[in-house]
Amino acid sequence: MKEKNIKIVIKGLTQQYGYLLEDIRSVDGNSELWTVSKDISEATYRLIFITGQSINELKQYDIPEDKNNIYILFSEDEFSMESDTKALSINNLLEKPMIRVELKDKKVNYSENVNLQVVQELASVMSNNNLQSKSEKISLEDKPWITIGIIAINVIMYVITAYLSYVYAKGSIFNSDTNVLILLGAKVNYLIAKGQYYRLISCMFLHGGIVHLGANMYSLYAIGPMIEKVYGKAKYVVIYFISGICASIFSYIFSTSVSIGASGAIFGLLGAVLVFAIKSKGKTGNAFIRSILSVIFINIFIGATLPNIDNFAHAGGLLGGMLIAFLVSFKTEG
Repeated sequence: MKEKNIKIVIKGLTQQYGYLLEDIRSVDGNSELWTVSKDISEATYRLIFITGQSINELKQYDIPEDKNNIYILFSEDEFSMESDTKALSINNLLEKPMIRVELKDKKVNYSENVNLQVVQELASVMSNNNLQSKSEKISLEDKPWITIGIIAINVIMYVITAYLSYVYAKGSIFNSDTNVLILLGAKVNYLIAKGQYYRLISCMFLHGGIVHLGANMYSLYAIGPMIEKVYGKAKYVVIYFISGICASIFSYIFSTSVSIGASGAIFGLLGAVLVFAIKSKGKTGNAFIRSILSVIFINIFIGATLPNIDNFAHAGGLLGGMLIAFLVSFKTEG
């Protein structure tokens, strides 16, 4: 279990904060240490991940001192941390820069000689990933059911769209027929003006083709579970639907084109993540905020350069998601 958690943390540090994987093998070449490194404030730091079982195995390695080595010790709980301390003492590691991660209560303790930026980045990765101890069980309640449900609705609507496009419109199952999309509830301005306001919501669950659906559902599955965990399931639903409605309203006001897709609501989720990062700056750090901003700007740039993209819907969804996220509290706060 601890090895799995180490992999999750290393993946987060390399992808979110630019740490580089290192290759430090044992003297006999049969095993390898979990290590990453990064330059911080004109100094290079190496993080060496260990567990209570692997402390004694460090003697097999000739760990270089060319960088500032920080040992990251993963323990199941406070009791195991006490036994790990004895092993650290025996192996003369107590005076080394050390960060201790207690998996059960998600605690991080660190010695005075540890760089605080490393601590912040480690804590940020832990808060944004589901680290588990052996005593924890994955309950049905913890699964991202809202995200799964929204994806299921989108997929079902696409199956219906593809069937009608193929059978009645004599088109392809891979590309949706425009008339079928309008029939099923696409955003059409003159129809909304006539009172068909349901189209502001129904258009969120329609897609123009299999690629369009796949890209949006991938994005939703990547972002949704985090929002569901941070804000809670009920608030996640509110954020998603208000973001989607705001996206449709912006599209209605600023664009006369037929519009469909979940991307407006997904931009709202990105806005909610940004608000979470800003509100929790002390916990997540500036690097996480920069990472979210870069994702938003990249998606805006893609939308601005590709044809047939409803950028007004994206802007409306992003602003709607940020607004509602500012008004609601995090699940972890209450």
